Amino acid sequence: MADVYKTCLFKIHNPSKRRRAMMLDCLRRNERAYWKVLDAVKSDAEDDAIMAKQVAEANDAFKIEFRERKQAKRSAESTKELHWKEQMQHLRELRRDKASVVRRKIDKLLQELPIPGSSSGGISIDALAQIKSTSELLVGGQEANWPKRRPIEDSYLDGLDAMCKAVTTEELTTAQDLINTKPRDTNTVRPMSIYRNDLLLARSTLLLADEKGRIFVWLNVHDSKSRFARKVHVKDMVNLRTGELLNKSSSAGELFPLECSNWHLEKFVRDGTMQSSKLIYRNNEFFVACTFKLSVEDVDTMNYLGVDRGIEMLAAWAVVTPDLTVLASGDAEGSTLRDYQRAAEERFKQTQARKGFSGMKWRAFGDHAIHTLANVIVAQALEHKCQVVLEDLTVITQGPHHKRTKGQRRSNFARMLNRAQYAKLEGFLEYKLTAVGLPTPVKVRAAFTSQGCNKCGHSHKDNRLDQATFKCVSCGHEDNADHNAAKNIASKRIYWQEVGPKVSGKKMQDKYKFDSWMKQRRNLET
Repeated sequence: MADVYKTCLFKIHNPSKRRRAMMLDCLRRNERAYWKVLDAVKSDAEDDAIMAKQVAEANDAFKIEFRERKQAKRSAESTKELHWKEQMQHLRELRRDKASVVRRKIDKLLQELPIPGSSSGGISIDALAQIKSTSELLVGGQEANWPKRRPIEDSYLDGLDAMCKAVTTEELTTAQDLINTKPRDTNTVRPMSIYRNDLLLARSTLLLADEKGRIFVWLNVHDSKSRFARKVHVKDMVNLRTGELLNKSSSAGELFPLECSNWHLEKFVRDGTMQSSKLIYRNNEFFVACTFKLSVEDVDTMNYLGVDRGIEMLAAWAVVTPDLTVLASGDAEGSTLRDYQRAAEERFKQTQARKGFSGMKWRAFGDHAIHTLANVIVAQALEHKCQVVLEDLTVITQGPHHKRTKGQRRSNFARMLNRAQYAKLEGFLEYKLTAVGLPTPVKVRAAFTSQGCNKCGHSHKDNRLDQATFKCVSCGHEDNADHNAAKNIASKRIYWQEVGPKVSGKKMQDKYKFDSWMKQRRNLET
């Protein structure tokens, strides 16, 4: 049994003008408070990064002394080892104390602002998370820019003026930043995070159902002193988190009807427990995104599903048993995605100089295609109880021989399936597989999976007649090239589990190589 988390987006049904004004007022106050807190704790994030780096350095020094003692087979700790151990503990205590001070600083700042309790709690957690994230990046040696709120005014003309007057590199950089800074869209606001869902209405989000089965959400969108405050009675409504009947009244929020289908009820509300929520304003509509914790049974896998990410096809998949029997195979065509991308590139060429480049629609179209593919793979893996196997394309996508020279266009392969899309498919599969109780994907080396014959094991570049056709020059086996590669990827995982990984620095004997193993399993070689 494993716990998984899923988020469901509910639309608030037809809010009145008063309720729309109430939610917008809450979101704008929440956004102003969030940026005020971030401005106040920026120096604290930098201090935390310094302390975290000191802890990491003390920990590294302690490990060195510890390893030396173990190698020397000494039982007693050395003076240096004790010193670094105490130093590490002391620095950790100082960092915890500093974090407590920052937390109290944030709470004090929020108490003075006219925002509801739910907003205060969410801002505090989000700000502390931002400090932690920034600190981790800085300790890891990466660049971490503290978030800044974009200005309302367009700074393009000011940037041009500053560029004309620039005489130093710093002034030129500042001018370029002004030119490239997009003004803030005043019609969009930051979502409000709510992390409480208890029975205290002055700080929580609750999902409720009335006697007719209609679903409502209680939102703490203002305090009792707000101009929107009025007594709201929650009478004989079922708390969908606990199943208990709720009868309460409060002046610190409002009850909103939700658009909720039976699918939402069965998939999320009744089977899960709500953990947190967000109030979102998007495209002139209001939504509540609720995150649910669900428990799923672990699935014991017995087969393998290999996925080959191709060019003509977006991907091909094949289900293979431990004895190399193919149970099912299929593919997701990629021509629609490729044609859409090419058309989008032409549109961008025509508008880029005039309006600037935007890839939002293209990314949304690509994400939808990859989501659909991931759903098909997960459904097949669940039906056949499969471990999903992907090809490890790290070397292909990151190798120095694949870097483009300046001015060179991307190849069709690079444009169709770039590194970001590889990572997205893997990321989608990870959480979708976990959500149904299956293990996360494993990887095998991609080398020669497209050239090897899945029937006899013979590997040769002439086996690929063209991009879509595979015909073995040894046994004459014919197949779709991507389907054949997907079967090889699944088979390679079985091979790896039987033979084991290659020992670094040692040449593998021919009898242990994948093609020889495949021939032995097919009883084609003694």
